[in-house]
Amino acid sequence: MAEALFAERGFDGTSIREIAEHTGATKALIYHYYDSKEALYQTLLEDAVSGVVTQIEAIAADETEPETQIRAVVQVFIDAYYDAPHRFQMVQRTIDDHHAIAAVLAERWFSRAHRAVQDIVARGVHQGDLKPLPVQMVPLAIIGLVIHTLRGQKLVGHMDPKLSGERVLTALPDLVLALLTAESDQTKTKPRGVRVSRKRTPGQLTRTAGSASAG
Repeated sequence: MAEALFAERGFDGTSIREIAEHTGATKALIYHYYDSKEALYQTLLEDAVSGVVTQIEAIAADETEPETQIRAVVQVFIDAYYDAPHRFQMVQRTIDDHHAIAAVLAERWFSRAHRAVQDIVARGVHQGDLKPLPVQMVPLAIIGLVIHTLRGQKLVGHMDPKLSGERVLTALPDLVLALLTAESDQTKTKPRGVRVSRKRTPGQLTRTAGSASAG
């Protein structure tokens, strides 16, 4: 319940008294476990992001292909959103409000996710499966695209009646991979070392996303 209050009202708009009233606890009990409201807030935030980060690190440490790992990383964010949307909103509210704890999260947790995704991308680029993009920047682009899509998916139907938030999120892992893949599916049948400079057209990307959502 404290997470939901922080997600809706932010740190400054939520009081310990309100948290106590909504949780059935007393202010004294809350302060017995947490030195301050900020300590409670930071604990809830770190609990919210730590599970996502450790899953991403586990994916990066796996021996599967980079393409499979990228899909899995995107799916981790989607699953976390569906499992606890208020946690997702609380973290985003902290970043939007420029709260000092956002920097703490970036140093302790976001940096770890960044390095894990960077390792995946670097291996994919080295193997020739992914485009030779700047590996330090690609994690920011991937995670930024996913977070932006999660935040705006409820508005998709208003922008295009033929789409829905659920359909977009279903297609998102394959779409992210399509933007990073060095070769089309047809050229992957070529022997290793044969380079075919053939890019996917916007129409092909649309069909890829549609096929993923239909599955």
